[in-house]
Amino acid sequence: MYLLVNDFSNINWTLRHLLGSINPPLLTNCTPMIEKREYDFVIVGAGPSGLTSAYYLKKLNPSFNILIIERSGTAGGLTGNWIDHRLGKKKKLQPPMHMIFRDKYPNIIKLIGEVGGILSPLYDGYNIITGDGKKHELSMNDWTARHLPPPLHGIGMMAKLKMPLTAKWDILKLACVSAYCAKSMMSGEQEPPLIPNTMSLESLELLLNMGKYSRDFIEAVTPSIYNLHPWYTSAPRMAAVLAGTLVMNRDSLHYHVFGKNYNSAFIDNFVEKLKSMGVNFSFWTEARRIESNSDGTEVESVWVRNYGPDSAESKRYICDNCGAENYLLDRSFCTRCGIDTTLDRMSEIKRPIGNQLWANPKENGYENIKCKKLITAIYPHMIAKLLPTDSPLRKHPYVRSFFSSRGNQTQLSIGRVYYKEQVTRNEKIITGTHNPYLSFNGCQSVYNNFGSDDLDHSGDVIDVLLDVGIIRDSHSKETQIKRVIKDIHRVYPDADPSLIEHISFAEMYPDVLYLSEQPAIAGLHRFFNTHRTGAKNWYVAGCHSGWIGIGMESAVESAMQTVNDIFEDMNKPERTNIEPYHMHPGANIAATIG
Repeated sequence: MYLLVNDFSNINWTLRHLLGSINPPLLTNCTPMIEKREYDFVIVGAGPSGLTSAYYLKKLNPSFNILIIERSGTAGGLTGNWIDHRLGKKKKLQPPMHMIFRDKYPNIIKLIGEVGGILSPLYDGYNIITGDGKKHELSMNDWTARHLPPPLHGIGMMAKLKMPLTAKWDILKLACVSAYCAKSMMSGEQEPPLIPNTMSLESLELLLNMGKYSRDFIEAVTPSIYNLHPWYTSAPRMAAVLAGTLVMNRDSLHYHVFGKNYNSAFIDNFVEKLKSMGVNFSFWTEARRIESNSDGTEVESVWVRNYGPDSAESKRYICDNCGAENYLLDRSFCTRCGIDTTLDRMSEIKRPIGNQLWANPKENGYENIKCKKLITAIYPHMIAKLLPTDSPLRKHPYVRSFFSSRGNQTQLSIGRVYYKEQVTRNEKIITGTHNPYLSFNGCQSVYNNFGSDDLDHSGDVIDVLLDVGIIRDSHSKETQIKRVIKDIHRVYPDADPSLIEHISFAEMYPDVLYLSEQPAIAGLHRFFNTHRTGAKNWYVAGCHSGWIGIGMESAVESAMQTVNDIFEDMNKPERTNIEPYHMHPGANIAATIG
C-alpha cells in the first residue's frame, strides 16, 4: 500500500533553496605545479586504482619517480570529497555506501590495513524492497549461517524471504548457476562455456524458468549492488557477483562501509601516505592528449592542461547541477558530475576549446610531460578522447575497444536528505530496491551509522543512490527530488517531509561513468584481466580491467596486477601479493550442480 505525502509546502521551499545560487568564500585548495618534465611513471587519475598503482610501485621500488595527475581538486575518484557548496561547506554530497564485502573484497581490505582507514562495524545483511512493496531481510546471522557449510548456510535467510516456495526454488537454481559462473571466471576463463557474455541476466532467468516473484526479487537485488537492471547486465558476470555475495563463502554477505565520509575515512590518509613515500601529485590538471612514437609501439608523453585556483586565467564557479567547485579556462566541465556547460558560459571563456581535446596542444597552451611508462587509471571512454584520429596507438585491439565503451543508458543520481530529528528509528543497515517501485536503488541513515560530527547537523541524514537512466529522461530534477522524499517516507514512516531542512542532489553524467550503449550488455568492453594495451610502456588499471569487475576491490586488484605486469615486463622479480578469491568446497559442489 503506497503511503501518500499530502503536504509539499516544505518540499517546495527546499527545492527553491536547493536550486538557488550560494556563493561561499573561495577555498584555499593548492594546485601543486608540475616540477619536472619527465617521470618514470605518469598515472592519469587519482581514484582508487591510480593511488593503488602508485603505492605498490613505490613500495616495491622506492626509487621510482611518479607523478599522479588529477583533473579535480581532490583524490578519490567520482565521489571523492564531493562538497555541495550550495548548502554550506560541510554539507557533503558523498554517500558512504561503498559496500566492502569481507570475503569478496580481500585486496582492498588488506590495503586499508596498510594505509590506514576507518570502517564501520561488520554488517551481516541488508534489506530489499521488491516490486510488491514487501521488505525482505537478507542476513546470515542465524544458526544455519554459523554451522552449515555454504551454500546451505543461506537456508535461514531463504526461509525468511516473503515469497512462495516455488520462488525460493527458482533462486536456489540461480544460485547454483551463479556458482558455476563464478568458478569458471575464477579459473581464468573469459566466459563460462555454457553461458556467453552476450546473454543478459534477465535472459538467463527466463531460461531457468524463473517465475515473476523470483525475477522481481533479483530485479531488486541487482540494481542495489550493481546499479544496473538485469536486462542490461552480462549474465555470467552478474551471476558471479551474486554468487560472491550469497553463495561462495560463509561470510560472503558480511560487509563494511567507510566510516563517515569516503575521503576522511580513507582517501586522505592514502594521499598523505603516498606523499610521504615521495609520490608527486598535480591536482586541477587534466590530461588532454597521449603522444606516441611513429609506429605506436611506445607512449612518449602526455599533454596536460593545468587550471584551478593557482591559475591566473581560470575562473571559479559552482556547478548548478551538483554544487561542486570547478574552474573554467578553455571549457566548463564539472569534474564531479560530468555536466558540460561550456555553451552556457561562452561569455566567460576567453578561448573555448573544440570537441577534440587532443587538437593543437602547443597552440592551446598544453604542457608536455614525458614518461617512461604511462598508467591510465580512468574509464575507457575517457581515454578514447585523448587519442588523435591519426594516432598509431589506435591500431592496438585493446585501444580500439576504448571507443566502444561509452553510452547513455545508465546514469546515476545521488542525494542526501537532512531531517530535523531522527526518522529512521536507529536502523543502520542499507535498504536496497529497484526503480519500478521506489525511485532509488538504496538508502541508508548516515546519522545512525556514524553520528553527526562530520555532517554539521544534529538530525537524521539519509543518503540515497538512484539509477536514473530512464527516470532522468522522463522527469525533471524537481520531480525526481519529490519522488525521493515521498519514497523515503514509504521506507521510513517517521520521515515526514515537513521535517526536511536541506537536500543535496546531483545527477551524474556519462563523462564520469563507465557506461554501455543500449541494447549492448554492460561489461562486454572489459579487458578480461588484461592491463597491457599493445604499446609496450602503456598500461590500464581500474574496475573495468579487474578480475571481478565490480567496485573498489576490482579497482585495487587491477592496479596490483598492473604493477605485477610492469615488473614482469621489466624482467624484475618483485611482485605484489594479490589475495586470491576462494570458494568453499560446498560452493564448488553447487557450481557442479549448476
